[in-house]
Amino acid sequence: MKKQEIQNALNNFSGDFREIFIENSDFITGGFINWNLKNINVNNTAWVSILSRTWSDEYFKVVSGDDYNLLKETQNFKNQYNLNNKIKNVELNWEYELVLEANENLEKTVEIIKNVLKIFENVIKKSNFIVASEAAINLSIKRFIIANTLWSFDKDELYYNSIFLKLIWEKSGAKEEIFRKITWINILEDLSEEKLEKLFIDTVKNLEAQLEGIPAESWEMDVIIWNESGWTIIHEAIWHGLEWDLQGSSVYAWKIWEKVASDNVTIVDDPCIANLRGYYTVDHEGIPAKKITLIENWVLKTYMHNLKTAEKFDVEPTGHARRETYKHKTLVRMWTTYLAPWKDKKEDLITKIKDGLYVSEMWWGQVNTVTWDFVFKVQSGYKIKDWKLAQRVRWATLSWNWPEMLNNVFGICDDLEFFDWGTCGKWQAMPVSDWTATLWTKLKVSWLN
Repeated sequence: MKKQEIQNALNNFSGDFREIFIENSDFITGGFINWNLKNINVNNTAWVSILSRTWSDEYFKVVSGDDYNLLKETQNFKNQYNLNNKIKNVELNWEYELVLEANENLEKTVEIIKNVLKIFENVIKKSNFIVASEAAINLSIKRFIIANTLWSFDKDELYYNSIFLKLIWEKSGAKEEIFRKITWINILEDLSEEKLEKLFIDTVKNLEAQLEGIPAESWEMDVIIWNESGWTIIHEAIWHGLEWDLQGSSVYAWKIWEKVASDNVTIVDDPCIANLRGYYTVDHEGIPAKKITLIENWVLKTYMHNLKTAEKFDVEPTGHARRETYKHKTLVRMWTTYLAPWKDKKEDLITKIKDGLYVSEMWWGQVNTVTWDFVFKVQSGYKIKDWKLAQRVRWATLSWNWPEMLNNVFGICDDLEFFDWGTCGKWQAMPVSDWTATLWTKLKVSWLN
């Protein structure tokens, strides 16, 4: 589709803000359930959405199908919603065409999926304590062009690839299930059979060790959350509270320049870090990526915005407009968000705790976005007894209220680590990257029997 064609279509209907969003994406899925290979499906979308917005009204249309005429569709859109007011023409500012190139490696990708599932099958069959298993592979390359009356004309290409594992195992009468998720940016370049086989074997070993764990004790206690596990609780319990379209329920609403955390707590969103799931060059409204500091040394400095919330709040947009597909309007969403490191050492924090819990992995959580109470499941961890790590524990949950927790952070380590396989489910499924350093806080620990 040529630039002139998109420009003519954008100038074919009225609105204070007008937008055309064009997507051309490939989706490949495959799976494996209890040693049975499921079908591998390959799909492509090459469709468009049209938006017109004024201060009081908003109109949105999705055009599905491969043979649409963009100028005709915008004419129908104008007629349907009576968008015949005075139209201020815009001229798209790129001197060259923006082309959404098709993926030429689909067949190769399908073969990679088959090999991955075969490796998984061979590893699982060697583990006689595993009674059920599931693997799912989802690969997508999302290419899009944004043309609008404010930020003009741009494009981007994003890779959203993941392998999801679910294992149910039984040994000596104990039974439990566990999940793993693995991601790569460009699976054709970064995936190897050796890497996957080692990862599957290590996962099975970890599951077997988990069966030897003892039940967790239940009370309010000191908790150290390791950097590779803290992403869950940090993402759910604070990042969403800083997205401005949730400010109607957020405990952080209207608290700019107020103290909202313990000393040394700094929270950043930086989508400019290449090769992460949260990386981009422009957001889904065409705003260039940039690093922003949300909380700095316990002071709330800004929220995350898209164009619509920035206009209402009378601030500059921060580049946090995201949409799952062309079928969706943008939401305010985080990209690559992290709790900045400090100077503590993990080993030193452990020596300060007589009775507590060291969390090495978490999975699953819920946050009440009215009270901001939360609960999360500990997938693996260790007791801290007499200032050192002791027995492995299982069947534990963590709960508290996020503002209270954020104001009771007693230590932040220097070991910032990224976690790059999250998919956030706030109304639309979005890949995210979350980073955190190991931290020491106080939480309610409960034993799930």
